[in-house]
Amino acid sequence: MKIMQKILRSRETILLLILLVLFGGFAIGIEGFFDWLNILERSRYWVVTGMLAVPMTFIIATAGIDLSVGSILGMSGIILGLLHRDLGWPVSLAAGIAVLIGGLAGAFNGGVSSYLRIPPLVVTLASMALFSGVAMGLSQARPIGNLPASFQWLGQGDLLKLGLGGTKAFSLPVPLPILALVVISGWLLMRRSWIGRFTECIGENEIAAEFAAISVRRMKLFLYTASGLMAGLAAVINTALYATARPDAGKGLELEVIACVVVGGTRISGGRATVIGSLLGLLLIGLLRYGLEMAGVQSQHGIIVVGLLLIFTAVLNEWQSGRAEGK
Repeated sequence: MKIMQKILRSRETILLLILLVLFGGFAIGIEGFFDWLNILERSRYWVVTGMLAVPMTFIIATAGIDLSVGSILGMSGIILGLLHRDLGWPVSLAAGIAVLIGGLAGAFNGGVSSYLRIPPLVVTLASMALFSGVAMGLSQARPIGNLPASFQWLGQGDLLKLGLGGTKAFSLPVPLPILALVVISGWLLMRRSWIGRFTECIGENEIAAEFAAISVRRMKLFLYTASGLMAGLAAVINTALYATARPDAGKGLELEVIACVVVGGTRISGGRATVIGSLLGLLLIGLLRYGLEMAGVQSQHGIIVVGLLLIFTAVLNEWQSGRAEGK
């Protein structure tokens, strides 16, 4: 009984069980769903969202928000394309500059929010429009293509190709190890370093954190800068995946990222966070959308289902937190 209680208290375990039940239900009810090679191939399109969900977990844990990650991704991708196409820079150097630009954009968000005491919702909502406008202006609202095949391998390539007989072969999409590295790094920072402890402390009570000699402003600046850097790196992967830099590439992406984090168990009001939960939230939403698509459900109806799931989990997170605090 005690073991069962411990299992039910673990959000990650509950999410894993839901994921297994959902997978089993789709596999039984939908013909052709249980094609794990196809699911593995589809998973490369979840990587960008998963990468952005890791720093977003830290930011939401501080009771903050970053609505500009999609716009930073679009702007960074356009800068990469322009530097390579118009200035003739090597694509590797252009990618490095794109990541740096993403970091500077994140630092702008963190600096204005923390040092000018402006709510991050307001700052990132404004910068979302700003960065999106910059991307549109620089590209004249046109996509940029003709990127080298060697660069496209980052998004479209495969590792460990193994023949399984017939026409099928096992292959590991290149973006998946990148996501794994990001998630492991995020988990170590959250659970094995002072960064995670300080992050959750700020989310619980910012004033108390300041009295505890935690530099709240510097911490927030660091987290938003890290979010921007990750958005820049995600822009590189996304541009390679689609072989095109688009100014609207990240449109609506911030909502998907926030959904993964909240569904994963991170409390939207701050103070509690789980990187592994955010990964499971990504898999749950990705599998749900894939299953609904296989069932013939239109994409707009799938968005409704995800929205209802987000509302339910946000309420559940707050209820569980209130119960734990004895409220």
